[in-house]
Amino acid sequence: MPFPGDHPVVLDPALAEWAGGLDEAVPGAAPGQVLRHLPGRRIAVLTEAGGRSVVVKVFASPRARGNARRLLALAGTPVADLVPAVVGCDHAGHVLAVTYREGTIPDHLPDSTYAGHFADIGCALRALHDSGAELDREWGRDEEVAQLVRRHVRATAQLVHDLEATTLWLRDLPTVPSHRDFHPRQVVVTPDDGIALIDLDDAAMAPRGLDVGNMVAHLVRERVTGRRPAAVTEAATAAFLDGYGSGDDLDPRALEAWTTLSLARLAALAETRHQDPAQRDALIAHVHGLGVDAFTGA
Repeated sequence: MPFPGDHPVVLDPALAEWAGGLDEAVPGAAPGQVLRHLPGRRIAVLTEAGGRSVVVKVFASPRARGNARRLLALAGTPVADLVPAVVGCDHAGHVLAVTYREGTIPDHLPDSTYAGHFADIGCALRALHDSGAELDREWGRDEEVAQLVRRHVRATAQLVHDLEATTLWLRDLPTVPSHRDFHPRQVVVTPDDGIALIDLDDAAMAPRGLDVGNMVAHLVRERVTGRRPAAVTEAATAAFLDGYGSGDDLDPRALEAWTTLSLARLAALAETRHQDPAQRDALIAHVHGLGVDAFTGA
């Protein structure tokens, strides 16, 4: 096995069984920096193979083959250069290797340059949505709300209940090829100031507002938690929406509804993943300030 015995993938019982698939997905790869590790679920590792950098993901569940299929579907569209390309996949479906894009995620940019990239980020997302790819799974309002119900915490229970009742009208919206987990850490600003999209593990056919609203919700979180100044996040939001453009199936009411669904999810994650009740309460307060009754679709 190319991973050393003290590597996190070997020490994680849910992933260790599949670590040997690296040799199959990328023969001769040398493991390097751990990019992200969600214990018991997955790990992403930067590797070197054949003189190039490759991202290898090891999943506890057999997700690699499906993820590869969806990336290959996108590879045949005009957004091929925006998304990772498949390098290899093991036969068990637990290890996926994709190309690595050099650059900086917006999270690591200073306030002075942060908002300046968001028009291009909006354009990149619009290109994905308009790519014409047909992905082999769907994710709509019902799946999003079911996830909210499963993962709610006591503090978000009433909010989730209200959203479950007031967003039924979002079921009728058409779907497009979507990232489905779109936020500032899923984007790379390349050295030539281009944009690349990364981590499309959750990609599916979904309404436009799911991705757009999720990005807006993350920018709201930056502001309400004080991580970035309001002027910076508001400028980034305006640039992102301007870059994305308008559409008949994403009017202001739909965008606000999708944004609120994302904020409810982020509020629960603030408690369960980040152990940050102050962030949770700030996000809930922001949603209450919007007024859930605005999302009835009437």
